[in-house]
Parts: sequence; structure tokens; C-alpha cells
Amino acid sequence: MLIGYIPGDILERSDSMIFQLHHCCSRESGITGHARESGYPQGSPARGSRLPRGDGGRLGRDDLWTAFALAAALVIGIVLSPSAANGQDAGAPAAADLESRVAELFEQTCARAGCHAGPVAQMDLFLTSSQFYASTVDVPSTERPDLKRVDPGNPDKSYLMMKVNGSTDIVGLQMPMTGETLSEEEIQLIQDWIVSLEGAEARPTQETAEIFPFDGWKAINLPTSRMVDEGSWLFLISHRFNPTIGDGYEAFYGLDGSGIIFLSMGYAFSDEFLVSLARSNSADNVELWSRYRLGRQGRDGWPVSLALQGAVNWVTEEPTVEDRYSGEAFKFSLQATASRQLTEGLGVAVVPGIITNPVESTEGEDALVTLGLAGQWNFHRNLSLVAEWVPIVTGYSRSATFGNDIRFDSWGGAFQITTGGHVFQIVLSNSVGLTADQYMRGGDLDIQDVDVRLGFNIFRVINF
Repeated sequence: MLIGYIPGDILERSDSMIFQLHHCCSRESGITGHARESGYPQGSPARGSRLPRGDGGRLGRDDLWTAFALAAALVIGIVLSPSAANGQDAGAPAAADLESRVAELFEQTCARAGCHAGPVAQMDLFLTSSQFYASTVDVPSTERPDLKRVDPGNPDKSYLMMKVNGSTDIVGLQMPMTGETLSEEEIQLIQDWIVSLEGAEARPTQETAEIFPFDGWKAINLPTSRMVDEGSWLFLISHRFNPTIGDGYEAFYGLDGSGIIFLSMGYAFSDEFLVSLARSNSADNVELWSRYRLGRQGRDGWPVSLALQGAVNWVTEEPTVEDRYSGEAFKFSLQATASRQLTEGLGVAVVPGIITNPVESTEGEDALVTLGLAGQWNFHRNLSLVAEWVPIVTGYSRSATFGNDIRFDSWGGAFQITTGGHVFQIVLSNSVGLTADQYMRGGDLDIQDVDVRLGFNIFRVINF
């Protein structure tokens, strides 16, 4: 309260001023009786006695100002006191403070890609700081529709409390599923927050929720600007069937025969920095790549999400290269991804790129420059269509990938399913290349021949 800021000299004189005011009023109104009988301390002036003279028996101007200041400070302090304004105990935590602490707790333990964050969260339950309220308060549980995730004022009837406590009445596992269970203090914090919500109503998601122009970490081959949370792992497996659909039944429309495989495992050193090690069986190509996100659409005024991805490719297959330890076996590439969500469910990206030593079997060739284009259309909940095209701007050289003659710009399309930490794509493409140095230099199938090959991509976020 503001009374704590009243000057000390005013407080010291307050009792005397109140007594003097009372005495004057009593004398004027004819009230009699000893001061002790009226409740004042012994030694106060008795009936008929006068106040110290010097001022004619009246309160001085300074005394009146002091009394006025004291009364004003008391009134202001009472009006502006948080406990008076909120009708709460002065020692009780404010609801806003509880909500802020719960938001921080969820961010640390639950709001991770693959769990309760990202474009599609587990059980459609988003627990990021900008989404958790709208996703929980007064919202029916997916696993137990007869209960609300958070029943305002009723923690015992809130399914969220049952999940973090590991109640026998829950469906599935106790949350959080990865890492340590919540401590008693953390569970008590959530309970106190729910109690403080009594009478609260649902509220829309704040506009600061993260925007995802693309669900996957690649459009198909081109890098997107999406990251994973600090401390999380990202696993990717890509596969392209070498036979084409046009090979007919003899090759079971491309599903029989050899395939090109790409395996990648990455780790996020921060929310903005990801490093991954990968390998493809095409030319035994080892790829070390890293991605750094410079900005996110909607954050700090950024109109787009922007990320840089650099890669080092090492061709270890002999005799594709005469000496796997020679300079010709190594390639360096850099791509910049600028992506934007144009409308709800529609995202686009522009990905310029450059690669040195694009063809390992050719010496002294120029750097290869590409200008990748990609788009994603989310047409129904977690279902999307994705497409990309990687035209070569300059530096093309005739080459071969997995025995296929590379003559055209690479392109691809995919049907995509996003669920929790998984992104699954069924791919149609004209390229067998899966590493940066291979798909950037082109594909072997002509789009005019309407001939493509099948493949798939699987992304998975892993939290330990």
C-alpha cells in the first residue's frame, strides 16, 4: 500500500493531530467527559482544559496541512492497494503472476516440436506461451471428452492435472512423456493457477504464436527455415526408387529395383542453430550440414522467416573419384531460405544457392548457381501438398547421378502428412539426388515425358 511511503514526521504527528481535531470538535459540540473515558491515552487534556496556547488554542496551518496529507495518503493507499483492488489477500499470488509462471513451466517442459508445439501438436494441444491458455482453459480433452483440460477453479476436475499427476483415470501415459516428471512444487503451481481461474472464460490465441510456412525441415529436397528446439534431435530418412513409374508392371511401376537412400541425424545447439551429419549411398556421399535461422516471420517485425544452410559434401566412392582424400572429393554449398506464410495454410519459399566443384569428375568447372522455389498448401487439418523446382541459373555441367544422365532442372511434388513430431511425405520426382550437391545439379527425367519416380521422406523429432 502507498501508506508505506508516508513521510515519517507525518506519521509521528498523526496521533496528536487526530486527538487535537477530536478535542476541538468535542469542545464545540459540548461533549464532556474525561479524555480517558473517551478512550484517549492517560495524560491527554481533560475536560475544560485548553490545548497549548501559542497559537490561540487553535490548530496551526502546518498542523492542518499535515492532517490533510495524512488523510489523503491513507485514502490513496487504500484505493490503489492491490489486495483492495483485486479483492484478494495481500499475500496471495496474483492470477497474472501464476499464469506467467505456468507459461514458463510449459515452455520448458512441454512446448517442444514433437510434443505440444509446432504446426501440428500432439492431441492438438499447444502449450507454447502464446497458445496454452486458449488450448486448455474450458476446452474439452481429446482423450477424455467428458472432462475439460482445465476446468476453471476446479483442479480436481481438470484433465491436465490428472495427466501430470499420473492418475489411474487417464488415457495413455503420464505427462510429460519425456524427461523427468514434474516436481510437487511445479504441480502445485499448476493447481494454484487453475484455482485462480474461477469464473474465467476461454480466450483466443495470441497473435504471437509461431508461424510455420512449411511443416517439414525440407520442402522435398530444398531446405526450409524450420528449426527444432534446443537440445532436441532431428532424424530424417529419404528414399527414391531408381526405376520410374513409366517402367510399368515389370518394375512394378518403379517400386521394384534399386533405391537411393539418405540418412541424417541432427542436433539443435540452440533454437536457432542446427547441425546434422548425413550419408547417401549414391557415390557414398557424406554430408555435414548446418542451419542457422536469422529471423522468424511475425517476430520483431520480420516479414519472412530467413535461414542460412551450409554443407560440406565428401564423395568417398572410388572410382567415382580417383582419390577420396583429394580436393576433388570435397564440395561446399550455401543456400539461403526466405519463406513466408501468405495466408492460413499457404506458404512459399525462395532458396538461392551456390555450390563449388559441382561435378567431382570434372576439374576446374565453374560454381553452380541455382534459384529454388517451393510451396506448401495445407488443404485439410494435417494434410498438405508440397512442390519444389530448382532451376539452374549458371554453371551447368553434364554429369551422372547413380548412373542416370543429368540433363534437366530438378523438381518434385509430395503428399504430406504431419502428426506431432512426424512429417511424412510421399514423393514424385525427376531426380535421384538427395544430397545438396546432387539435387542442385539437376534430374534425369523430362517433365514433358510425364515420367517420374516414387519416393518418400520421413522427419522425426526426438527428445530424450
